[in-house]
Amino acid sequence: MKKFITPFLLLFSIIASFAQRESVKPTLGVELDREVAFALIEDKIHTDVIVELKAADITDFVSGVKIIVKDAKTGKKIYKKRFSNSYLYAFSDGSIQVGKGNALQQLLLFKSEENQWLMQIREKGIY
Repeated sequence: MKKFITPFLLLFSIIASFAQRESVKPTLGVELDREVAFALIEDKIHTDVIVELKAADITDFVSGVKIIVKDAKTGKKIYKKRFSNSYLYAFSDGSIQVGKGNALQQLLLFKSEENQWLMQIREKGIY
């Protein structure tokens, strides 16, 4: 199963990164939650998780985007990290990216053709 899901997620993340060439500005001061069917977090696959994203406001003392990933069934935290100096970008098709401008994407969150949310997180960047 993992051998099928990993290439599947990587393929969709590559397609999503090239397909989204629209111009957007960073979104500041928002919090959002998404139920994600498949998540690739630092090269580990997780299923049925909830991701919480909190983008710092311009008046906040801290900067960046805080990401918390929890297991949907147990509520146990799987991943927690603040990406300093990163911004949250929301696109018109509903997909979300967290990164440092156009050069480095650290989180990709998008819907599959089956209408399920897929996510990839990599602190050092998704290439």
